Amino acid sequence: MKNMPLTELSTEQLVKNKRITSIITGSLAGILIILFVQSIHAWATEGYPSAIAIPIALSPTVFIYLKKIKEIKRELEMRGKF
Repeated sequence: MKNMPLTELSTEQLVKNKRITSIITGSLAGILIILFVQSIHAWATEGYPSAIAIPIALSPTVFIYLKKIKEIKRELEMRGKF
């Protein structure tokens, strides 16, 4: 799939992309929180687990998706559809 600029997408495509990206971001954030809490629990009971690096390494992905959602919202506001 080609990464098209937001200005070239239709309003319906923007709304759909915003909804899908929000669902993906929420799911990823939830999974990372669960994984982080589980790693903290394992750290407290067993010592330093190497699994704590996974949620820390993947957390910037959530911020990238949040930035994308913000850009889509801004484009929808400029079109007067949000």
